[in-house]
Amino acid sequence: MNRQVVISAIFWLWISIFVCKESLKSDIGSLHAPGPGFFPFWSAVVLGVFTILLVIVSTLKGQLKAKITDLWKGMQWQRVGSILCALFLYLLLLPRLGFLITTFGLMVLAMATIKRGRLWLLAINALIIVLASYLVFNVFLDVRLPKGPLGF
Repeated sequence: MNRQVVISAIFWLWISIFVCKESLKSDIGSLHAPGPGFFPFWSAVVLGVFTILLVIVSTLKGQLKAKITDLWKGMQWQRVGSILCALFLYLLLLPRLGFLITTFGLMVLAMATIKRGRLWLLAINALIIVLASYLVFNVFLDVRLPKGPLGF
């Protein structure tokens, strides 16, 4: 098995065990009445399962031939940079413009960066995503989202 795989597996397994242990100190609750430790606990369990699967698959395949540098070949750094800039602008503009307007802009920019296409089609997809997330978080979960200058 590759040395990087072993080191990363040990690290992520340790993280998952630590998060499970710490979230058990909080009330996990149940599926119908989750407590503050529910999401971290089950996320850590999934992380641990994926880590164990990584070790098993790596062991069965034998020595991995890919190098770490091979993972970064063909990376389009301009897109990564523009997404990071868009996320930073989102962070700055969210309190001023509100959730709906800012998230819509972020979604259009992110989709235009990742998948080139017709702008009106990307805008419709972004609108569907923003309205669905607003419906889930603001209406169903009653999460207070930042309101913009227009009051929504």
